[in-house]
Parts: sequence; structure tokens; C-alpha cells
Amino acid sequence: MAIHVQNDFRSANACAIETTVIGDTDVVRFAASPRGGTEALWFYLRVVECSDRPVELVLTNIDTLLGNAAAWGTVRPVVREAGGTWERAQPAFVRSLPDGQHHAVWRLRPRCDSFEFALCYPYGLGEMEMTRVACHGYWQLDPIGVTAAGRRLLRLSNGRGSSPGKVPGVYLLARQHAAETPGSWVLDGLLRSAASTVAPEALLLWAVPFANLDGVLEGEYGKDPFPYDLNRAWQTPPMRHEVRVIGQDMMRWASRCRPQLVVDLHAPSATEADGAYFFLPRATAPAAQQTACRAALDRILPALPVDLLAADPARQPSYPSRWDPDATVSRFAWQQFELPALSMETPYCACRGTVLTRAEYRELGAALLNGICAWCSRAAESGE
Repeated sequence: MAIHVQNDFRSANACAIETTVIGDTDVVRFAASPRGGTEALWFYLRVVECSDRPVELVLTNIDTLLGNAAAWGTVRPVVREAGGTWERAQPAFVRSLPDGQHHAVWRLRPRCDSFEFALCYPYGLGEMEMTRVACHGYWQLDPIGVTAAGRRLLRLSNGRGSSPGKVPGVYLLARQHAAETPGSWVLDGLLRSAASTVAPEALLLWAVPFANLDGVLEGEYGKDPFPYDLNRAWQTPPMRHEVRVIGQDMMRWASRCRPQLVVDLHAPSATEADGAYFFLPRATAPAAQQTACRAALDRILPALPVDLLAADPARQPSYPSRWDPDATVSRFAWQQFELPALSMETPYCACRGTVLTRAEYRELGAALLNGICAWCSRAAESGE
């Protein structure tokens, strides 16, 4: 029976698929699709009709993916066999071709007749709903508008607040880049921890778990896509409809609490493995904004586990952008509310040699919440 690949399910991404048998091994060659964008990285596929032969999975376009092609030998995607749970694959072997190209190769021996293979642990609407159920009604789910494709854009909150706002408030968002699932797992840990440690009357938390929901469901990587990267669309007027929706929701939130912080959750290239870190505003940002963000981060960092943090956990971005590099949620938060906003980058695979499981991602999220609470407590101390 011939092995074959499925790429037509929710959040799937694989293209240029070839299957063959070489000796005693089934070989699947595939590429990560840019889905019409300028960058590619995310992949997620299902291999079915496996035999008792080993399966070699060959990612063929690592030279054009975000990150360093030579470092793909450290990347450990996730595998889930039929009826099983997600596990990390062994590190890749980077194969050099005669013409100078490189492929990343993983060799598996399936124990079932089918399995799924993804860059990192997928996180979608189902995982979010499981967390809501586990939190026993702590998180309210509300639509705040629609996406560009007409889907309901959702927000979680631990309360509605009141006007004028009296309770300190924090606004969180994840997946501006659709496939950066580590950000979702960090948020998941924060959501679960808040349900048992944060009283809504003490801290108002609003979160948009899937800012680029269309991209999440359609299997897009979502970084630098056409017509506009969501993370670079925070101009006035905004260049993406989702930014308009989330921006208006932030205005509502800010009117119903004492706003303290905005946190935007991301993931870097697949080959970065030195730990989680935060981006501060670019050097072109106002000095007062840079000072406020630095002060917030100084409060938050001591709460985070050192072994999961990069050696330099506070970075100022200087990489080139195809669009206005300052048209980010950080600038929006400052212009509208004079509020610090931090962007957290969490690796897809490992932090300082620790291979990341969902438990470590959630640990980071719970620790991030502790740091956020430490930052917000300074407002009570100072009477802000």
C-alpha cells in the first residue's frame, strides 16, 4: 500500500510533495509553503497508509526559510501518531546537495498507520476551548468583530471592567504571525495560571488569542505576507481590518480599567534556541516610550526562569522591514495611552539546551503572569 500525504486539514501546510520508496524506507519530500507571502517557515502535514518501513521526511526548502539553513540540525519538530500525543522528533540531519542546496531530514519509525508532523505543537480553537473548560468559567469569550475573511475575531477576558476604570488592566495578544504557536502556548500557561491566582477585581485581563485567525486556520506562516504584515499594519488608518478591530477593542479596554501594559506574544526563526527574549521599541521610538518599556521589563524579567531565558533577554530590533518598522502595536499603545508594550519571542524548539514541551511553554506563561503582576503592583505602590 502506497504511503501518501494529506495537507487539506485545518492549519495544515505542505507543498511540492513527493513520495517514493528507497530501499527499505518510505521517503516523503515536501516544502513549507509561503501561501502567497514573502516568508515561509510553518509546516504541518499528515502521513497516512504507513507500512512497517521507516519513514524519512525531507524538508526541501530550508535555504529560503527564515533563519540559518546550517542550523536546521538543531530543529526538532513534533510528531503525533494516531490516537497518541505530541512528542518531539529527534534532531534533523542537514543534507548538502551537489549544487549547494540543503535539505533537513528526519527519520521516523511509525508505530501506527498514520502520523502528523509539524514544526511545533499546533494550537488552535480546540486547544483554546479546552483551556477555557479547564479554567471553569473564569475566562469569558466574546466576539469583537470579524476577520478579513469574515470569521468571528475572539477575545478572552476575566471581566468586563467598568467605566470609569478603577482596576489595573493588561491587554495581551498572540499570533499576529499566524504560525508562531509558541506564543499561544505561553499565553495558555498564563491563562491557566490566572484562573487560580488572579482575582478579576484585582487585575483585568483581556486577550486576543488569535490576532491573525484567518492565517491560523488556513495554515499560513503569516510573517511579511501580502498585502500587509499584521504586525506592521498599526498605522492610522490601519492597513489590516484585524488591526482596526483589535485597536478598537483596546480603546474599550482602556476606558474600563487603569491600563498598565500590553504584551504581544511571538516566536523567532526555527533555528534560534538560546532562549526567550523581549523586543524593546526601536531606536526611532520616543525616548519616553523606550524608558517606560525598559522599566516594565526590569520588573518582569526577575520572575522568569533563567534557564528558559536568552543570555540577552532585552533586545532592540534593528532588522530591516518591508514596511514602516514603527507601525507596531507597541507604537499604537504609546500613542493612544502612553502605555508600555512588550513583544516576547519564545523559540520553537529549545531554550539553552532544554527541549521545550508544552509544560515548559506553560511554565513560561505562568512566570510571565507573575512578572506582569509585579509590574502592575508598582502602580498601586505609587498610586498611579
